Amino acid sequence: MKKWMAVLVLALLLSACSSNANQTNTNAGNGNTASNNGQNQSTETPEPTAVSEPSTDVDNEPPEAATPEDAAAAVILALKEDDMSALAVYIHPVKGLLFSPYAHIDTATAKVFPASSLPALTDPTVYNWGSFDGSGDPISLTFQQYYDKFVYDKDFMEPETVGVDQIKGLGNTIVNIEDVFPNSFVMDYYFSGFDPQYGGMDWESLILVLEELNGAWYVSAIVHSQWTI
Repeated sequence: MKKWMAVLVLALLLSACSSNANQTNTNAGNGNTASNNGQNQSTETPEPTAVSEPSTDVDNEPPEAATPEDAAAAVILALKEDDMSALAVYIHPVKGLLFSPYAHIDTATAKVFPASSLPALTDPTVYNWGSFDGSGDPISLTFQQYYDKFVYDKDFMEPETVGVDQIKGLGNTIVNIEDVFPNSFVMDYYFSGFDPQYGGMDWESLILVLEELNGAWYVSAIVHSQWTI
């Protein structure tokens, strides 16, 4: 009897060992599967990131004036608002912008600025703009001082009349705009006078000289005009 009991116990022990071994192999297999899955995930090729195309928004492009009237309207508004950045957009890209205190342009003394060098109104530099009518004294002024006296000294945005390709104010001065800028187009913002006691001798105008280049219109000169001696 003891012999059979020993055999039974030995059989039970062998059965238990076999069961544990199978469980261990199963767990090991599962671990290998998980490991393989992890390796497969880590070696997957990521999707390429989309690259944004450069913006082609036409609103970022500088405006172009299709007619001289369009260019003049933009320029006179920029002058009224003291907006030199807006003015610079319409400056002739080849000739720059000439400033003349009188309708007879003295090309030897008139100041010319390319768009990239147009002074700021805060520029402290004193420039020689020519000579005062009558006295002959040099016009030595900062850009702001010249602007206030010889550019937008009246509300030329609301003139009494506008000469469309026509000079309205005429006096003793010989207007030589056509000689300096042949085939140009002018817009003359004109006031016939301000004080009746002067009988119209206090008239003033601001003349924009416009020229076409490659289908667009630009301002080549800003000419102040008034009665001269």
